[in-house]
Amino acid sequence: MRKLEVYAGAYASGKSETSLNRALQYVKENKKITLVDLDTVEPAYTLRPIEAKLVKRGINVITQPEYEGLGEAANYVNSRQLNCLSESGDIIIDVGYGASGLDILDIIEGIDNEKNMEIFIVINTAKFETFSKENIIEYVSFAEGLEKRPWKRFSGIISNTHLGDETTKEDIIRGYDITKSAAKELGLPIRAIGVSEVLKSEFDSTYDGVDVWFYERMMPEAFW
Repeated sequence: MRKLEVYAGAYASGKSETSLNRALQYVKENKKITLVDLDTVEPAYTLRPIEAKLVKRGINVITQPEYEGLGEAANYVNSRQLNCLSESGDIIIDVGYGASGLDILDIIEGIDNEKNMEIFIVINTAKFETFSKENIIEYVSFAEGLEKRPWKRFSGIISNTHLGDETTKEDIIRGYDITKSAAKELGLPIRAIGVSEVLKSEFDSTYDGVDVWFYERMMPEAFW
């Protein structure tokens, strides 16, 4: 049975970086993977500018062939995005941060029938929306969208506190501790801790029993 993973989060939480690096993990495991860019909110900051690089790395990428505007621009989606589940192999979907939250998934044909889907929310405690335990809990509810359908719930959290190039090990651990307290109250597991590869020497492959995912930062190249 194929895997379907969905990643959502606030603006600049690192959800796109998480999604593409997760796809690269699948490639390293010699698995066929499709990465779907479903960010209709920020069409100026999508995977399209780095699509060729990702394809060369072995990832099948589905993104908007055109994009325009900034912010809540309500960019259109195309047939490949709508029918992305017809692709063979495993699939990762990068969801935008808009007001509809996970409700954007409703446009994908057949998604409510998927049997092996996990939906994760990426939390960066350096962001105003998720800087405290209380804010994280509130944002998770908001990000689930208006329709609280059983299949449209988060399976876990990716702790990804970062300050771009200024990030330190202490920032990551402090963010993890805040996220962990929220996760406990939400009853959600922390699936992984995101760490830039430049800090790889400062972390083991796990921290506090949680997997550490080392990120190759590619999204700075994606803003046009």
